Amino acid sequence: MADIELKKSRKRRHCCPNLPAKRRLIDPAQSSQRRLVLYTPSSELLKCLGLFLCRRCYKLDLSPTHAIGWLRNIDNYLLIMGYQPVSFLSSGSVVFLYMLCRDLISPEADSVEQLQVSLLTCYFITHCYTGNENGYPETPFLVGSRTAYWDRCLSYITIMSFKMMQINSNRQIYSETLAELKAIGR
Repeated sequence: MADIELKKSRKRRHCCPNLPAKRRLIDPAQSSQRRLVLYTPSSELLKCLGLFLCRRCYKLDLSPTHAIGWLRNIDNYLLIMGYQPVSFLSSGSVVFLYMLCRDLISPEADSVEQLQVSLLTCYFITHCYTGNENGYPETPFLVGSRTAYWDRCLSYITIMSFKMMQINSNRQIYSETLAELKAIGR
């Protein structure tokens, strides 16, 4: 009998006292107002990014897989060297990278190297902004002069700082950017 009373007196306390202990049922009218973002595999988004780059840099003889190969090579290098525990090329990072490429890569790129320089700079900024590590080596991202690379990084960050903060804090902007990227593949 004393056991039963002891068990009754040991009521579970809610870990967050400001929140109700019971879960509320979601009102269907309220849930219809929320936008549902469906998961899109990173491989599909990478294909869309490759198509975008081919269309953007129409003067170049480039296949969609060519530019994606540069990104995958760097990703594999960082995995092998221990700079990251898992592949960085997730859906979120590809959407962020697309946002940078959309605004920073010029359609007037005259050479594959010029495109590669811009793309890898955008990829480095994506790593620095959304990655797991405190710092990434510049070596796999570096094409050309080290001084020009860092000047370009700072220039791109200055241009895109506001949008980088927005996409990180505003779910609607992320969803719109994701939808825009997916539409390229259709």
